Amino acid sequence: MVLFTSLVGAEEARIPGAAILSPRDGDIVASPITVGIRVPAKGAYHLHVDGDPVGSDGLPMGDIRLTLDVPTGVHELDVRQMGAAVSGQAITVLVDRITLPDDKNCLACGGLRRP
Repeated sequence: MVLFTSLVGAEEARIPGAAILSPRDGDIVASPITVGIRVPAKGAYHLHVDGDPVGSDGLPMGDIRLTLDVPTGVHELDVRQMGAAVSGQAITVLVDRITLPDDKNCLACGGLRRP
């Protein structure tokens, strides 16, 4: 229990501002995907998909949810401060056509079960 608490504290300390709350790094999702983001300052951050910003305006402040139509494949999601080249907090997700109720739904734990 102490180790878990320490790891959680270290993870939170690593994320100084905006953060992607969902999906998690390595998740397998179906498109359209819903991305949960925490944004500490209005207009100061952009969501990037595969290095390209989504929309021209900055994100609103608070905990927000965006629905994105993303093609099948592996994609990098990153929320960056305006003008920053990278954030160091990018996550990778696999977008598949469908997900099944008994899928493991993560890349690290073996991916999707297929008939």
